[in-house]
Amino acid sequence: MKNDKLKEIGEFLLNDMDSVSENFVALLLKHQPRWYGNVDHDERKRMAGSGAFMTLECFTRGDLGPMKSYFNSCASIKLDRGMGIRDVVEGTMLGKRTFISAGRSFYTDHDEYIAFLEELEAFYVEVIILTTDRYSGMLLSRLNAEHVRNKLLLEASRTVTSALDPDEVLSKLAEVLAGTVAGGCCTIFLVNPESGGLAPCAGFGYGSKECQSALQGLRLCPSGSTLSSVDGKSYGFCSSNRASSSFADILPEAVRSGSASLFHITNSDRMVGVALVSSDQPGFTFDEATTELIGGILNTVAVAIESAAAARQTKRQLMESESLRRVANVLLQSPEGKNGSVLSLITDEARAIVNGMGSALMLLEGDSLHCVCSSGSPKCPMEYYPVETTYYGSAFQAGETTIVRDAQSEIPEAERSDEVHTLMIVPLLEGNKKLGLLMISNKSGGFDHADMRIMEMFAAQAVLALRNRRMFEQSEKLVVQGERQRLARELHDSVTQALYAITFCSDAAARSLESGKESSAIEQLKALQGMAQQGMRDMRSLIFDLHPPELESEGLVGAIQARLNSVEIRSGLGADLFVEGDERRLPLRVEEELFRIAIEALNNSTKHSKAESVTVKVDFAEGETIVQIIDDGQGFDLATLPTGGMGLRGIRERAERISADLDISSEPENGTVLTVKVFDEGHGGGDE
Repeated sequence: MKNDKLKEIGEFLLNDMDSVSENFVALLLKHQPRWYGNVDHDERKRMAGSGAFMTLECFTRGDLGPMKSYFNSCASIKLDRGMGIRDVVEGTMLGKRTFISAGRSFYTDHDEYIAFLEELEAFYVEVIILTTDRYSGMLLSRLNAEHVRNKLLLEASRTVTSALDPDEVLSKLAEVLAGTVAGGCCTIFLVNPESGGLAPCAGFGYGSKECQSALQGLRLCPSGSTLSSVDGKSYGFCSSNRASSSFADILPEAVRSGSASLFHITNSDRMVGVALVSSDQPGFTFDEATTELIGGILNTVAVAIESAAAARQTKRQLMESESLRRVANVLLQSPEGKNGSVLSLITDEARAIVNGMGSALMLLEGDSLHCVCSSGSPKCPMEYYPVETTYYGSAFQAGETTIVRDAQSEIPEAERSDEVHTLMIVPLLEGNKKLGLLMISNKSGGFDHADMRIMEMFAAQAVLALRNRRMFEQSEKLVVQGERQRLARELHDSVTQALYAITFCSDAAARSLESGKESSAIEQLKALQGMAQQGMRDMRSLIFDLHPPELESEGLVGAIQARLNSVEIRSGLGADLFVEGDERRLPLRVEEELFRIAIEALNNSTKHSKAESVTVKVDFAEGETIVQIIDDGQGFDLATLPTGGMGLRGIRERAERISADLDISSEPENGTVLTVKVFDEGHGGGDE
């Protein structure tokens, strides 16, 4: 038994037994006054303290040994007092509530609290199994064969409480209830805590898919009067898909005739849900014994049903949170604005979380909605939907979430697939600006308000993705503009100046030759040759900077070596490249920025520092990559250098774009060392 969190809180609460006992006693008095109201306070506290202490001992040990010993000693006493299995189970679950309350105060971190609840839930499943097994065995030995009906109640309790998954709990309960009548069928409706309505969550005994779909589309409302349960409580009745509409006439008549009955599920006067039980046998009606039996089963397992309902709700919320987390992570990890993967993830996750079969995303382009992304099936039959003349255009203009219960009759034939039956349309809104629509189709049983809530959250994620793409496109334009300005400055500062000097020097040489000054002309031509060679080096460097072909094909190391071979070595500069660690490819955008930083540093070494040699080191360490450029030039004083001097502003900006650490070390006449460190994905980084 996993007990990391249970052990932690158990050790803490063992030092605060008075508080735990008092809280447990208060719950027992409130919910079981029949058994504890006439007991002396000190005795009540002793009884509650003993049970709580044994439970905490189980928490710390990680097994049920102490609880087994405690149960054997007190089970007979409870039987002698006349306590039934429902009371025993309820008392056990009240103990669970005591520890949930303590855990809420003890764990301030949400994730730790959820982990604690999961361990507590698993622990109490085992406790309930132990309790029902031991208690039912002792009770059956006393009641013997004449109490067959009670045996069935206990078997139902054991069947339900033995399952760990809440959906399995409810499915087993539906099977048990269906088994109480010949040819039985059962659907269990649970209360939706948000809307107060009741939606089906489990069923058994319905043969055809059409019948299953119809029952999944049923909804009950506690404020209506169409259907009445066996205890006289009335419910409204509606359908969320076309198939379930056929039950509008059949079900009320079946309930009135007695071939189907609604059973109210309550726990301590709290409404948990409703069980609809029926028989496919002609002429069947519920007799008093069967009605009493089903009511007894539901009373026996009401606590387990409520726990399963709460666990089911928590499970769905966790799934929703995890889906949103995955979408947000992809969004945050896509600074390139490649939103195709983000939008695909959103449609996939939204379809999965509400159990839809297909999904699509439409964006406004001009006067039409463009279907830019889809998942599953059916697909959109058209790529573009004019806003002014189509059904989806009207939904877009309305700007409100729409549930379509019968798409074949509500949506024009040309605009929908023959395979779409139910549909939810959610607008994409950025403030008051309408961007498009997010749609999910064909959920079995149709969509409800809970689906609307989560889909609107997913739509908000899609809007963030679109905004991210738009912002990246704008930043890309600024980057391109900046690169163009840099190249223009480089051309002006190097190549253009060299060409101007060559023109001036060639004119001077020509005039020297015309005047017979051959020695002067020779010196001027030698100078002209040097200027032309420098201009060629500058132009070669600029051309290589525009698009190094080796970067994509050979990676960072290959591109730097090609640059050294093409520019520095051919210019007569001593240039070396050293690689440490196992060479690996980095994301292309990271390699591009590292390469541009290295190029800028090499340009500084050749143009400004008058270096005679330069060394480039690339270290592929675990979790990080380090690039160093070291020259033996004249160096400089960082304190007196202008902020953007020698291209350092561009180097810093490139390092920031890839969240790299940058360090520049230089002193006059002692050369320069530039170090840039970038961390692999999943590893943390320091500050620049």
